[in-house]
Amino acid sequence: MSIHLALVRASLVITALTLGTVSAQDEDKPKVITAAQALKLGPEGLTELTNLSEAGQDQASILYATAKRLQTENTLAKRDLQAVITLEEWRTAISQCRDSAFSLAYIINGGGTMYSHGSARDRAEVEDFLAELASSLPLAEGEGDANATKQIDSAMTFLKKLKMGDLGDEAANQEAQKSLKEEIKRVMPHWEGMKSMISAVPAARAKKIASFTVTCLNWLKEE
Repeated sequence: MSIHLALVRASLVITALTLGTVSAQDEDKPKVITAAQALKLGPEGLTELTNLSEAGQDQASILYATAKRLQTENTLAKRDLQAVITLEEWRTAISQCRDSAFSLAYIINGGGTMYSHGSARDRAEVEDFLAELASSLPLAEGEGDANATKQIDSAMTFLKKLKMGDLGDEAANQEAQKSLKEEIKRVMPHWEGMKSMISAVPAARAKKIASFTVTCLNWLKEE
């Protein structure tokens, strides 16, 4: 595994370490946050109970996402426990695609913590989307939607064409380009899997899922 790719993986998991972490200067803030508080305050409001630092914002988003997930799954389980498993399949598929934008941006821009922060905060958006999706589960069988499929195909084409900028050193350029190619190869199956999943649901739902999934690419298109 290349050094760049190892850093990508590490960067996207370090956000989990922010849970339960309170800096010395914030010891006077409450350390216990309930699900009810998280749902009421939302990610932005929760920073009053964590802090306004980058890590505090990450923690607030993760806490909110956890509370939202619990709320969604508990509500869904009361009427269809199997649907909770189905929802997890969608959560995994959507999250893997959306996380790919952050891992690729990390490589292209030579690292930086902003992408791990982005990944952490994206979890809140994903759980809000899944809460709405859960209300429609189980989904009826369908044949997808041509435009939804086109969105995923376009996303994959865009990702495959990504290139590194000049790092000013030939060896560094080669190493970075190698890492980029490896990461693109790693994430492509996630997008292929998403295309397959939306091809088996009603058109209206396929459109919503595809549209939400590809918005993550704004991180790369803005670079």
